Amino acid sequence: MDALSPLQAVYCSLVVVSAFAVRGGAGFGGGVVAVPLLVAVLPLQLVVPVVTVLNFMASIGHGVRNRRAIQWRDLLLLMPFALLGVGLGLYLFKVVDARPLSRALGVFVTLYAVYVLASAGRLPQVPERWLKPLAAAMGASAGLAGTLFGGAAGPLFVIYLNARRLARDEFRATITAIMICMSVTRIAGYASLGFLDFSGLKYLAAAIPLMWLGGRIGERLVRRIDQRRFERVLGAVLIVGGIVLVLK
Repeated sequence: MDALSPLQAVYCSLVVVSAFAVRGGAGFGGGVVAVPLLVAVLPLQLVVPVVTVLNFMASIGHGVRNRRAIQWRDLLLLMPFALLGVGLGLYLFKVVDARPLSRALGVFVTLYAVYVLASAGRLPQVPERWLKPLAAAMGASAGLAGTLFGGAAGPLFVIYLNARRLARDEFRATITAIMICMSVTRIAGYASLGFLDFSGLKYLAAAIPLMWLGGRIGERLVRRIDQRRFERVLGAVLIVGGIVLVLK
């Protein structure tokens, strides 16, 4: 692969910092922001594995610091279905044209984001009997979408976690723990398929300091907002992610 021009390098650097500022603040969204913007100058098969590793590294630090806030019941309910979705996504990664699916998912996520913004602070809690079906649907869809698109899992997990009406810190810690578990599986899968080669590792090494900088910016900003504003930020991130998926 040809080296990036100076302008392309600056563009990619700004994308990574911005994407992981979103990730550091909201607890998700790094991939859904970074992947569609980076594929403007880099191949999808390079971008998705690299961003997946960056998301994993960003999640580790936050997850260790906030492990006491993790809602383990929700994590254990979602993960078996999410891992099934990851397995199917890895199988389809080489052979399926993901663009129509990406656009359909983008429309769904955008409509849900509008609902979140309209209902900020008043989201209904899911009845107990619906938790497992919702976890199955959102977990499997998130595992599949995240593996195919490199950044669509977060919004689908948000639908479940928002319905559980978790507090801000519980939400961020739980979705971070989910992303850690998913990333480990996806990274192993991409590596086995040959998508994490020397070229990818070079881009990864260059992106790590940018990821760290963006995450620090996002974490500092989120400490200054209350629960109601945090829900509005989530809605805004979801709208951006949904629109990006539609236009991808």
